[in-house]
Amino acid sequence: MIRLAPAALLLALLGACATPPPPPPSERVVLLPNADGRASAVIITRRDGQSVRLDQPYSAAQVSRVAMATQASSAADVQGNYALLMSVQPPMVKLYTLYFEYNRTVLTAESQREVDRILAEAVVAPAAEIEVIGHTDSRGSVEYNDALGRSRAQVVAGLMEQRGFARNRLSVQSRGEREPLVATRNDADEPRNRRVEIRLR
Repeated sequence: MIRLAPAALLLALLGACATPPPPPPSERVVLLPNADGRASAVIITRRDGQSVRLDQPYSAAQVSRVAMATQASSAADVQGNYALLMSVQPPMVKLYTLYFEYNRTVLTAESQREVDRILAEAVVAPAAEIEVIGHTDSRGSVEYNDALGRSRAQVVAGLMEQRGFARNRLSVQSRGEREPLVATRNDADEPRNRRVEIRLR
């Protein structure tokens, strides 16, 4: 028994050497598209400073301690590979935006042309919660812009009611100048910030 122990130990060591080490743990990141169609991107950075950028819908990255690799994929790939995970995701927020004339509660000409299409899409979208949020540029006082943002949101809520939305489903809010779409200096005239967002959750 004593003589066999070194041989048994040697066999155990040889067996350990013959087994390759397991691959390092890794994570897979997949960039899903925004519900509103706007471009998005994510930058993944490892502790050693190496990074990779994903900026195309359904692009993916495999990341571990020793390597990073990007891959192209498609909606069908993601649905097929992650069907269970996707089934438990909360529904994506649908976002619609309408723009307003300076210091007024009147839609811009472009938004007047778009409002029927937007509301026709929104009225058939399943949503438990609908937020109608008014925004302004930074011209004027904070108090004035809060009131203007609310008035704009109420105008859009009224249009939605006319098209069949129940008023008790609508949460009308104002962010005033506090959440600009485009960052500006104070007291700046920025048309893209004069808007109402309709968010369906």
